[in-house]
Amino acid sequence: MSSHIAKGFAIAFNFSNLGGVAFGVFLGIVLGAIPGLTGTMAIALLIPLTYYMDPVLSISLLIGCYKGSVYGGSMSAILLNTPGTPEAAATAFDGYPLTLQGKAKKALTTALTASVIGDSFSDLVLFFSAMPIALIALKIGPPEYSMLVLFSLTIVASLAGSSSLLKGMIAAFSGILVSTVGLDPITTSRRFTFGLVDLDRGIKLLPLLIGLLALSEIFLQIEQGFKRERENMGKVPTVEDQGEGLTKRELVTLLPTIFRSASIGTILGAIPGIGSITAAFLGYDQAKRSSKHPEMFGKGSLEGVAAPEAANNAVCGANLIPVVTLGIPGSLSAAVLMGAFMVHGLMPGPMLMQEHPSTLYALFILMLMANAIMYVIARPILKVALHIISIDKAKLFPPILIFCGIGAYGSDLSFFDMKIMFIFALVGYVMKKVDLSPAIFLISFILGPLLENSIRQSLIISGGDFTIFFTRPISLALFLLSLASIVWSLKKLSLIHISEPTRPLYISYAVFCL
Repeated sequence: MSSHIAKGFAIAFNFSNLGGVAFGVFLGIVLGAIPGLTGTMAIALLIPLTYYMDPVLSISLLIGCYKGSVYGGSMSAILLNTPGTPEAAATAFDGYPLTLQGKAKKALTTALTASVIGDSFSDLVLFFSAMPIALIALKIGPPEYSMLVLFSLTIVASLAGSSSLLKGMIAAFSGILVSTVGLDPITTSRRFTFGLVDLDRGIKLLPLLIGLLALSEIFLQIEQGFKRERENMGKVPTVEDQGEGLTKRELVTLLPTIFRSASIGTILGAIPGIGSITAAFLGYDQAKRSSKHPEMFGKGSLEGVAAPEAANNAVCGANLIPVVTLGIPGSLSAAVLMGAFMVHGLMPGPMLMQEHPSTLYALFILMLMANAIMYVIARPILKVALHIISIDKAKLFPPILIFCGIGAYGSDLSFFDMKIMFIFALVGYVMKKVDLSPAIFLISFILGPLLENSIRQSLIISGGDFTIFFTRPISLALFLLSLASIVWSLKKLSLIHISEPTRPLYISYAVFCL
């Protein structure tokens, strides 16, 4: 084994391989910062250009692009409240308020530092513990998956925080309802398609995300004319107002949050299908639960920036654990990377480690190098990005609208997706006006199909016997965690002792979470 690692170091520390990683990281950061242009799209477009490259060079370039794009989405989320990638949505909750407070530089450096640490943690786990974690992931079947998604939904419910519980329930139920549009996954019967063939495939995440979070914010700011921001903040901060970056003392304070979120992202990344979006929101919620100042979340908490960034970047390395050991892609991006492996004659699966050990260790080492390279490359990019604040926002609207349209259309080359984007821009605008949470709606939309499919698969396996969820150890443990999460949330919101008139509302809340 040591000889293979030594040979891997020799392969990795090649000028062309390091240059390929650096170019991939730079390209990923730029594309990730543009709303709607995801790392998956960039990887898919780059694969044909890598056909005649060396396998290590081509795959490391693609992995660098993937890593850079996951971090890059945080830049537009923090500066413009417009997540460049879906997983950066949670970063905007506290990143943008920090920008309005004149702390954009601190928020950006916090996101970068947390991303690099979280990603490095995940890569080290991949390097040393790929096989044991893959064996755990192999035991995750439909019943366990159902309870895992249920646990995630209980966390979604707690995101309502101190705001109206009823409004949080409405947002969550609406997200799950919208997720059922399209063909039934088992019977293929139409559901809520209203006779539109384009809706048979369901509503795609990217157009909905761009409309719900990006365009709706533009509509809201156009209506307000930025008066509210100027009244609250005195003035819109400029580049000179952004203060210092992350201090060493603040970094030490954030390290427990970063490592906790990195652990969450690594575990979820190793389980096929969970993805970085769920990891980001779960990391955010756990940081809020563990924080000494949970009331600051949503108002400009550095923990609220570090937690989702550490979690979603930690998914990058862990996503490759099931790919290189089981031949199972952990996410859409991992599936595209898996295709790149196959193009270059590296068949993912149990035999890959035995047939190409030196190549794999070289890739693992380059993944670690990509994190250091990302930190070096991103620092000067942050200085350029800060100048976005000094630009009149009205001048930014046209290019943002163009990029949003390109992102929605480019996901499936469909004009119908652009219509979906504008529809949910109006939905997001109305939700923000009536104080409904677009974040809860979005997470529920993502988790809804996962919960439905896994429950129905479990019942097919058991012949309709619901006890399958409680007779398997991992499934039962996750169910108990879900119950504990509900009780904890109710207790923290002081809802255990409630008055008689409002008791039915809170009982229905608990039933909804279950």
